[in-house]
Amino acid sequence: MGKVVSPNLSKVESDSISRHRRGQSPTTDHRHKSISSITPSDPLTVTLPADEFTLQRHLGLPSGVCLIIGVIIGAGIFISPKQVLANTGSVGLCLTVWAVSGVIALLGALCYADIGTVIPRNGAEVAYLKEGIGSVHPLAGDISAYLYNWANTFILKPASVSILTITFAEYFLLGIMGSKACGPPKELIIITAIFIILILVNINSLSVSAANRLNIIFVVCKVLTVMTVIIVGFIRLGQGKTEHLENAFEGTTTKLSGIALAFYNGLFAYDGWNSLNSVTEELKNPKRNLWLSIVLALPTLTILYVFTNISYFTVLSKHELLVSDAVALSWGDVVLKSGARALVILISISALGSANGTLFAASRNCMVGAQYGYLPEVFACIQSKRLTPLPSIALQGFIAIIFCFVYDIEALIDFFSFAAWIFYGLTFFATLCCKSTKKNVERVLSAPVPLIVFMIIVSIYLVIAPVIADPQYGYLYAAALILSGLIFYYPFVYLKMDFKIITSNDSVHRHGQSVIIENRRASTKFNNQPELLTAESPKDEVVLKRRLGLFSGVCIVIGTIIGSGIFISPKSILEETKSVGLCLIIWTICGLISILGALCYAEIGAVIPRNGAEVAYLKEGIGSVHERTGDILAYLFIWTSTLITIPSTIAVISLTFSRYFLSGVMGDCEPSKELVTLFAIFTILMLININAISVSAANRLNIIFVICKVLTIMTVIIVGLVRIGQGHTLNLKHSFDGTTTKPFGVALAFYKGLFAYGGWNNLNSVTEELKNPKRNLWLSVVLGLPSVIVLYVLTNISYFTVMNKVELLSSDAVAVTWAQVALGPVVRALPILISISALGSASAILFGGARCCMVGAQYGYLPELFACVQSQRLTPLPGVVLLVGFLAIAYSIPSDLYALIDFFSFSVWIFYGLTFVATLCCKFTKKDVQRMINVPIPLVIVIILISIYLIIVPVISYPSVGFLIAALVILFGLVFYYPFVYRKIELQLMKKTSSSCQVFFKLQRGQINIE
Repeated sequence: MGKVVSPNLSKVESDSISRHRRGQSPTTDHRHKSISSITPSDPLTVTLPADEFTLQRHLGLPSGVCLIIGVIIGAGIFISPKQVLANTGSVGLCLTVWAVSGVIALLGALCYADIGTVIPRNGAEVAYLKEGIGSVHPLAGDISAYLYNWANTFILKPASVSILTITFAEYFLLGIMGSKACGPPKELIIITAIFIILILVNINSLSVSAANRLNIIFVVCKVLTVMTVIIVGFIRLGQGKTEHLENAFEGTTTKLSGIALAFYNGLFAYDGWNSLNSVTEELKNPKRNLWLSIVLALPTLTILYVFTNISYFTVLSKHELLVSDAVALSWGDVVLKSGARALVILISISALGSANGTLFAASRNCMVGAQYGYLPEVFACIQSKRLTPLPSIALQGFIAIIFCFVYDIEALIDFFSFAAWIFYGLTFFATLCCKSTKKNVERVLSAPVPLIVFMIIVSIYLVIAPVIADPQYGYLYAAALILSGLIFYYPFVYLKMDFKIITSNDSVHRHGQSVIIENRRASTKFNNQPELLTAESPKDEVVLKRRLGLFSGVCIVIGTIIGSGIFISPKSILEETKSVGLCLIIWTICGLISILGALCYAEIGAVIPRNGAEVAYLKEGIGSVHERTGDILAYLFIWTSTLITIPSTIAVISLTFSRYFLSGVMGDCEPSKELVTLFAIFTILMLININAISVSAANRLNIIFVICKVLTIMTVIIVGLVRIGQGHTLNLKHSFDGTTTKPFGVALAFYKGLFAYGGWNNLNSVTEELKNPKRNLWLSVVLGLPSVIVLYVLTNISYFTVMNKVELLSSDAVAVTWAQVALGPVVRALPILISISALGSASAILFGGARCCMVGAQYGYLPELFACVQSQRLTPLPGVVLLVGFLAIAYSIPSDLYALIDFFSFSVWIFYGLTFVATLCCKFTKKDVQRMINVPIPLVIVIILISIYLIIVPVISYPSVGFLIAALVILFGLVFYYPFVYRKIELQLMKKTSSSCQVFFKLQRGQINIE
């Protein structure tokens, strides 16, 4: 296969591109992004080997137009158009400046289109400075490209992403909360901004097409918002609201410096006009679409900007516009009134769209800089399956997150913005250089030399204007920081020194695999077609790995059980017992009963060592006595738990987390219902992401949550013991005074106490992922549950050192009431700690619920898609994302979710009881199976009777038609059992959907992993 080498490459340029790393093994996860070469006859046609990894050309003309519009239209046109008016002094000149600035931006973009045709590379300025100026003086081109990459990668682009996401968070939260008097606190804004950056990083890493579609959606929202403002303005013009447009040039400034600054602000409002050049290699037919996207987008934007400003002037006078902090909001308060709240959210979406486009382009600039050797070579790689520049995206996102914590980031941007036009001007100069050094290259669009010279003059002006108008040391510091990049240039770029820690020990990228050579290609071979879903398990079928040790098992037990209940509602048991002494006894006995139930599960878990717990135990335990009965009961459990109880429980816990976390962050301000719901959905999305990415990451997160929970409880306990030592024991004396004499009250106390220990069975859901499950399953139970009992009892004792029975029963959140007395000013931290406890339970339940879903699909109770695992991450992705996670999001929205949980909770003990029956069955049908623990039959019968009791008590105590409806919904699952499970009818639509999802998500059927 022949080389295609550009004849225009200089010796220095070739040396800087050539980095041969021979004799090292290739990486499996990332491949070096090849640098496409150019040919004299057709600079945009590249000859590539068939097996080479390149960024694909996903972006057509609509995508190109949307990228330009999406990056340019941020929140600025809605918030701060007053800057141009402040410098012009009149409406007429203000509108003129907006129009002329748009024309200048168009001319600059056309110059970029000229050089983009000559040097058809991603990265825009990096490539143009390197190869344009470098064609005249190689070292000058290399240094200027390096300095641009230095400033752009580490300051300008990530800081811009940070500013835009913070703007999104501020306005979005304001729109949701609907109260300017009690607006979102800074901490909540930063948390939301960071979360949004993580989402954008994920989307851009997942797929270029996904990022492109998201950008198109944002652009549609932006244009619709702007069109709404414009249409309302024209209606008002038709109604004669033209008083603010009459005598339009009255008050026009006579100061040239004022006009100069007006153009400076106007041109910065069009910033982003060059963004499409950063993705030239991903454009379809770039010869046509690069310049045509510019010609379509920028005039459209100019018209939209001018008309939007006209609309503002139909409502606001010059004075009103100049004193407004956010012009569109002031306009909306007058025109839209109650609908102004929606406008705030639309403004935030505009900022988010710009952040997405900026991150998209910035990652390509970063990648091209690494290809030229200005960054470590890992950042020149693309993900071999998704074909996205994953390392560069992650780097830009990480730096943007750091900038979220910078207090005065707006000032930072102001000081560095003038530097952007230094590099724009140098790029125009590179365009001029290419006119003489690359004469023979075909140009679809050729910018006249006088136009290029004009743009160079405009660039010089835009560098000088802010420094003269408002001289500050900040500009000097910014220039010094940019030039400080030269410290790293000499050793690492010019001398090509390498750190061994980067080149040898990088777990993501083996540096020597990637070879950038003169023909700008790096070839690798890869087969990215996974096997189709099959009922049989091939030898190379993937399995869930055994990553969970004893400590992880203990943490899952503790993490699932300890939620927010021990902090919020321990009064439920005291309400029934009427005395402190009996209350503490109930807490203890309920814990012992939970241990008994968990040991029964540990026994059957050793006999049937499958993930999914009840699904497998009912199917194979009761099924060992009567196969059809076991099959039906296992199916009904999957129907109920997967579609109702597990996702709704996750939703309730996420809402609890959201409510308490926001209360802790917002202080005296009560979070609105919409904000609580939105934050709960964000929380579920975060948990989905972590559980889908890595079992180890989810496990580590669970351990962190458990440590936080235990430390929180230990704080409560230690303070309580200190108070006991100080003599605060009055509420613990005569502890049995007032004890209820009603057996039914004691029965209800046990019922509520046993539900407080709910989750003791969760470890059985991940048996196939436990190391040495025969030992660690029962040992985790023996270590975890007694620890919970001790913590629960001591925590309740601590509460009684501060509150008497009356105070505890009247409290809505017992731990918060306790903290107000015991902790004083630190009380605000406690709701946040309570929320973290709730979040830990949600994470553990999602972790187990996804496995339950997967095992149900392996038995044929759900579509076979849900029996798959992600072939790279080895996580049950369909169960995490498509079923449990999205259903939890759906359940977060309705207002009566708690009633749903109450009605279906009794059904949980139906299946627990049936599982204990399955344990009993296995004692006779699977006698020969080795058991590490063998629960005596009388104790199994006792726990079965307790299960029956826990089914009956809520129905008798609170008789309601809801329980009947819940039972009917459970039995309704039999309607689907007969055709799809018993008869195994398969819908063609489901089969096609499964195949498509398998290919897209890289799924393979999960093999049963039994030791």
